[in-house]
Amino acid sequence: MSEDRPQYQRDTVPTNAEIAERLRQMSVQMLSLGIDMEYAGGFGPLAEKGQMMAEQAEIALSWAHEIEGEAK
Repeated sequence: MSEDRPQYQRDTVPTNAEIAERLRQMSVQMLSLGIDMEYAGGFGPLAEKGQMMAEQAEIALSWAHEIEGEAK
């Protein structure tokens, strides 16, 4: 890598619980944005993409539950 770019490193490795929480937070944002896209898009392509995003948010939430279950 080029020396002029800053090098980013995490201090610690995230726990499964932390990853699950981040996925949960992301899924809430994805669902909210997807719903907004559906509303603004009416019956057009934007609405279709919003519906897909909302569906993907549910998948991310299910991953969070799975990861949290693995941590126990």
